[in-house]
Amino acid sequence: MFRFLLKSLVIAFGLGIVLILPLLFANTQRLPSTRHKTMKVSTPRRVAKGPQLTKNKEAEVLFQQTKFYRTIIDNNLFHPLGWRPARPKESFRLLGTRISTDGKTSPQAIIQGVQGNKIHIVTAGDLLSKDTTVTDIQSKQVTLEKSGHQKTLKLGTTIWLKQSGIR
Repeated sequence: MFRFLLKSLVIAFGLGIVLILPLLFANTQRLPSTRHKTMKVSTPRRVAKGPQLTKNKEAEVLFQQTKFYRTIIDNNLFHPLGWRPARPKESFRLLGTRISTDGKTSPQAIIQGVQGNKIHIVTAGDLLSKDTTVTDIQSKQVTLEKSGHQKTLKLGTTIWLKQSGIR
């Protein structure tokens, strides 16, 4: 019984090899012959021009400026959980203002530079940095101008004042 089973297994294996080998060699592709001559094809030269927007590109640029597109970028599915975009850091912090009641002295502000931790006591028209100017000082707020853009710094109450009940 064992010999019969072994014989039939050997015959099946041999038939399988005989049937599969021709199929394997039939699907192989021949390599191209190197006897063919190569032809040179002349292509017209392209003239280098600046970037030109086609109608599709113009539409894409306009689409990218829409609120819909901005929402997709800001709420990207692949950001880590809890991710928030980086907030621009303020260069200066308002610590206090001094307004005279008699009107003889000009208003003054105490401003802290965040990067250098330097304290500035300024009046209207003074320079805080090479491109930042104090334009106006009011009670609890100062207006700064940087590169043509105006920014208002407001005096915030600190944590210890809120906790003690003083407002």
